[in-house]
Parts: sequence; C-alpha cells; structure tokens
Amino acid sequence: MQNDEPKSSSALAGNNLPAACRHIRCKEMYYQPPGQPADEFASGIHWCVRTQENFGPDGQSCSQCECGPERACYQN
Repeated sequence: MQNDEPKSSSALAGNNLPAACRHIRCKEMYYQPPGQPADEFASGIHWCVRTQENFGPDGQSCSQCECGPERACYQN
C-alpha cells in the first residue's frame, strides 16, 4: 500500500542540516525527546542562550539552518 500523504518540509530538511551551535534553543527541545522526527506543528522560533534573543552575538538571526560553523560565534 502506497502512502500518498505529503511529507512536511521541516521533516525532509532535518536530515541534511549541519550541526547547530550549542547555544541555540527552541521550545521543542524541552518537550520532544532527542532523535524524534521534526514536529509538523513546531514553532520554528529559535533563540541564542548567549544573547537571550532571536539573534546571536554577531547580530545575525538564529535558526537551526543559520547557526553553523561559518559564524564567528559558533561553538560545537
């Protein structure tokens, strides 16, 4: 039996993301067990622990896609 249900874009993108910075947070981290597929109802809102805002110490916005090794404030 074929499943014709479309996959969410966040679930597809989650497999190809680089390791995010250790300082990035999102509310799903506090209720979703590690290793689970992306939640289709996820807020998509991230913040930096170092600034407590939605931008990092370098002034750029935070997200799982944007907070990678290419940024000066990145820490693995």
